[in-house]
Amino acid sequence: MHHPQVKHTIEIFKKLFANLPPLVPPEVANEMEHALIHLQSDYLLTPEEMDNMVIAFGKKIWPYWKAFEEFYALYQGKLGEKFLLGKLSTGVKKHYILFKDHGADYKDLRMGKGAEFFSLEERMEFKGALVEIDNELRKYVQQEVLSVERTKYEDLIISFQTIFEDIEKRLGTLRLMAEDEAEHPQIASEIREQVKAFEFGLCLLGPHSRLSELVEFEDYYLERKMTKKILGK
Repeated sequence: MHHPQVKHTIEIFKKLFANLPPLVPPEVANEMEHALIHLQSDYLLTPEEMDNMVIAFGKKIWPYWKAFEEFYALYQGKLGEKFLLGKLSTGVKKHYILFKDHGADYKDLRMGKGAEFFSLEERMEFKGALVEIDNELRKYVQQEVLSVERTKYEDLIISFQTIFEDIEKRLGTLRLMAEDEAEHPQIASEIREQVKAFEFGLCLLGPHSRLSELVEFEDYYLERKMTKKILGK
């Protein structure tokens, strides 16, 4: 039997594999499929080994995932409400229009800001409709980025690959900084934890990672290192 943490991470890995964005290289998809088959029967795998494997694959698909999510968010804004209105019952649709008349919008609804405005039954109808919309929109966007939006999608993938190269360089710098802190184990451990947390965010094992946060981490530890050098510590 798998360690509970390993079992949880395998489920995340399954989710990553089942929802691969368009144009992920076939060899990467094949590697993930073979790895998943192996993982499900390897009961000696440690949580750390499992995390490292998911991170490795997460990094390979990150530029594609980010590019697809950009298009998905765009189409969610353009078509999401149209899809929603086509699914709501007449009464709930009228109440939704009243919700908008009060200054709210589709984005507010998705963020749960209508909790006090709608009844429990209405909220349940919205919940079911939004799940259907998300699934239908993803399929729609997949078709779009493989046809009329393909060139833009490919360009966006390249842009995110460039961003990812910058991320990797910064993570590498932080790892070297951790090694340089051999005389300060607590600081070294702190840096490694920040690196791991950021990597988790790249592959859905943790909160979403932002490049701005990584830059802040790097600047913070560089300043600490400079201060220690000046003070002779």
